[in-house]
This record gives sequence, C-alpha cells and structure tokens, in this order.
Amino acid sequence: MKYRVSSGKLTVQARSRLHDTTTVWDKVSGDVEADANAIEAASATFTVDMTSFDAGDWLKNRKLKKDFDMDAHPKAIFELRGVKDVVRDGAKFTATADGVLRWRGKEVVLTLAGRGTLDDVRVEASAKFDLDIRKLGLSAPRFLMIKMEDEVTIEVTVTGAVVA
Repeated sequence: MKYRVSSGKLTVQARSRLHDTTTVWDKVSGDVEADANAIEAASATFTVDMTSFDAGDWLKNRKLKKDFDMDAHPKAIFELRGVKDVVRDGAKFTATADGVLRWRGKEVVLTLAGRGTLDDVRVEASAKFDLDIRKLGLSAPRFLMIKMEDEVTIEVTVTGAVVA
C-alpha cells in the first residue's frame, strides 16, 4: 500500500556541559510504500523543510539559520533503504531501519531504532538516532559563551494515511 505523510516532527537535542538546546522542525512530508505483512520490504522517502524550525528563542533561531545557512539548504531528505529486526504485535511493531540522509550536498548513512503502527488505513512511525553533524560539513554553534557538542540526538515522528 502507498501512504502519504501528512504530519511529522523532527526534534534535535544538542548538548553542552552547561545547557542543552532543543530545536524542533515541524514540516515533514513524504511517501511510504509498505505491506503490513512484509514490513521488511518497505520503502520510503521523507523530506524536512529545514527553514521551518524553532530553537526556543529568536536569538537561537537567528544563529542556527545563519550558521547552518538554512535558506541555501532548505530541504533535508531521508531515503529508507531497508528494515530489519522487525518484532510485531498486531498492527504495532518495532524495527531497525537503515537509510541515507541527504543535506547540504552530503550523504550520511544512518541506522535508526524505531517503532510504529501500520495497517490498511494509516502509518505512524518514530525513530531515534545520534548524528555527528561534522559528517554534514557542520560544526556545533556557540550560543553566547556556550559551545555545543558536535553529536546530537535526533527523534523523528511521522503520520500518514493511505493514498487512494
């Protein structure tokens, strides 16, 4: 079945010794092709609008937009390449997903631990993973005197419905 992602959220937790910062991107779209009886064969592509985010205050938002040049790199794309270690409980499942993140002209291979629900009406999925942003050609920003770490924790959620 084919599903269209209608909503989603990408949450990035950046750490420092003094103060963590959470940034949320709220415009996630995409398409999923999956069979509830063969989740391992699923394929999907997700796009995040990198210009639509909130880091908690205008100063952090301005700093991230400038430092990461969001306007010049407005879309991040994740392509699902494989699903394994599927454990099912009715329509609910846990699994490991392998894929490629493309942003800023770079490609980063990722492995995500996730969970979700898949049936003949909707798909819901969430996953969490760590990412070293230096693989994307970035270095962690400083907020005033606080230097963030280069490794961040990312959690993503998507919800979609069957495409008629």
